[in-house]
Amino acid sequence: MIEIIPNWHPIWVHFAIALLVTGTVIYVGFGWKASSDTTEPTQPLVVSRWMLWLGAIASLASLLTGYWASTSVAHDDLAHANMLVHRNWAIGATVIFVIGAGWEFLRRKANKASVFPAALLLVGSAALLVTGMEGAENVYEHGLGVKRLPDVSDHDHSHAESNTEKSVSIEPGDDGHSHDHAISDAGPAPQLDDSLLNHPAVKVAESMSSAIGSGNIDELKRLLDQNVVIFESGNVESSLAEYQSHHMKSDIAFMAAMNVELLSREVIDAEDSATVISRSRISGQYKGKEIKLVNTETLVIQKRNREWKVVHVHWSSS
Repeated sequence: MIEIIPNWHPIWVHFAIALLVTGTVIYVGFGWKASSDTTEPTQPLVVSRWMLWLGAIASLASLLTGYWASTSVAHDDLAHANMLVHRNWAIGATVIFVIGAGWEFLRRKANKASVFPAALLLVGSAALLVTGMEGAENVYEHGLGVKRLPDVSDHDHSHAESNTEKSVSIEPGDDGHSHDHAISDAGPAPQLDDSLLNHPAVKVAESMSSAIGSGNIDELKRLLDQNVVIFESGNVESSLAEYQSHHMKSDIAFMAAMNVELLSREVIDAEDSATVISRSRISGQYKGKEIKLVNTETLVIQKRNREWKVVHVHWSSS
């Protein structure tokens, strides 16, 4: 993937909008007058049809890459709700334009425009306008796919060079999704109880931390119960499938860049069940910013069919 963009969706979107809107304008504005000396379509009509056909292809590509983007960018609940609105309008606009472009392909020998496809294209253009507005809201209001926000606290618009170095700390929600794997200064680290290391629930907790840090999605899915409930930054994800489609990838990306120091760990043991409470100091660089956090992780782990599974996760900062 090219470093300066988070995914391919923005590229295809611009082609789709430019081709479909321009094609519609030419079709509706210049496609009605047939040539008096030939039965062949006029040049404006031919140009508009090619734009519509290529635009329909770009629109389908935008839809596919948009779905990919929705599962790969960090986001919270408000952004997720707006993503669904954007997706629904995008599907509607794409269907309309594909029908309109397909209709014109079937009547490509016709030498002038037709009312039905013209009406479709105008309705599709209106739907495309709403789709674009919702997409812009995803980026400019919810920060989806944004890799860096400018620090304007001391910007004087002179663009003069400065030798002043700045230290930036990240706040929860800085990437659209609060990584509550987070901490401030926590003091000296206490000694850990070595007897806990052999507890099966602790082994699961260690394996889960390792899977997230190394990006081992298969191992993470093996450790989490299908109906796991995850609390994170005020958000709730009620299944493994929901976590995988929302925050799993952003959690992996964040933790892959971090150094983790375990500060304390407590195990509350019960029959075929255990609660593992861990506090860790997290530090590193993420998206060009210095991270210094302390995280409290609570895992409820149950033995199911002779295998220990994480049924509840709660990440919070202190």
